[in-house]
Amino acid sequence: MLDYAENGKKENKIRFDFILFFAVLILAGFGLLIIYSATRYSLPGGINDPAYYLKKQAYWVIAGLALFLIVQILSYKKLKKYFWLLLILNLGLLISVLLLGYEVHGSKSWINLGFSSFQPSEISKALMVITVAAPLSKWRGEKENSIGFKKVIISTIIALSCIGLVVMQNDIGTALIFYLTFMGMIFVSGANLFYFFSLLALSAGGVFLGIKLDIIKQYQLDRILVFLKPGVQEGGVGYNLYQSKLAIGSGELFGKGLFLGKQTNLSYVPEHQTDFIFSVVGEELGFVGGFFVIGLLGIIIWRCLTIAHKATDAFGSLVASGIAFILLSQVVINIGMTIGIMPIIGIPLPFLSYGGSNLVSMFIGIAVVENIYRNRELRKYHEIAYEEFD
Repeated sequence: MLDYAENGKKENKIRFDFILFFAVLILAGFGLLIIYSATRYSLPGGINDPAYYLKKQAYWVIAGLALFLIVQILSYKKLKKYFWLLLILNLGLLISVLLLGYEVHGSKSWINLGFSSFQPSEISKALMVITVAAPLSKWRGEKENSIGFKKVIISTIIALSCIGLVVMQNDIGTALIFYLTFMGMIFVSGANLFYFFSLLALSAGGVFLGIKLDIIKQYQLDRILVFLKPGVQEGGVGYNLYQSKLAIGSGELFGKGLFLGKQTNLSYVPEHQTDFIFSVVGEELGFVGGFFVIGLLGIIIWRCLTIAHKATDAFGSLVASGIAFILLSQVVINIGMTIGIMPIIGIPLPFLSYGGSNLVSMFIGIAVVENIYRNRELRKYHEIAYEEFD
């Protein structure tokens, strides 16, 4: 990559955040190991290969890395220019699942592709970040990026369209990630705090209305009850939490050893390869293993926020921040729900949980952040800013 130095001459300079990339790569590789440990004794009917889940996840890791490389070819700034096309694509994906999707665990959020299943709402997270960041950032004719009422309204309509379609899929957990990401982006955008707190107030009213209209179902309220009173119904709605805490607690400092987790290998912990993958880490590798995972996730989020801070345009800064908020909200909710400090709402742990849709979506998100880092100072010393060409 050629860059412009202060004296106007071109100089060769590597523009790639290796810390971010290798943290993601190590975590994804570690995820393959943990998934194999969690699933080699609990296979689908008719499957005898103990590496069945491992192989499928490995294919998705390869696909994610391939898309990562493809995204590096393009400049992220083009995404802003054509954000309305991405918005149409995003809404189309979310509508298609309502028409063609099938239900899993009460949520109609999956489409059968024949060779695999696909969850459009996972890809939609990154697309929403881009399509919300575009109207919030600087446009031609603005001397500086001013976040006024018009920009807030447009971005809110875009976010609510995505959130509403996900709620219609009855996937409240994913809708919550959308909401937290959007609110985080509004907060860091530089908008007046009046808009931020107004949106919070409207959100509270929306939750109340959702309960009244039975959009938020009773079983979802039961999960909140378990979060508030974790001792309730250890054999009923509180079963998942009880078994997860038992597994993590039994791991103590160093764990029982890889492949030796009884609670997880014997499937006492439900969904232990997806939503409760951290329970496997806690039981088999103990506090040390859990700290290792949290540390890697922390490094990834820190690098995303650092790149957001160093971005030389508002659009790049908001997109990198949005990806960081997706990661942060999923990490806090997923790990929190396995230890009883957050409601159990079915959120995967990035780069660790089994599942291709979330994994590929996260690789694409990190690729965009790396693209922002790679192009962060391009045209810095030119007299005409890039935005003048929009």
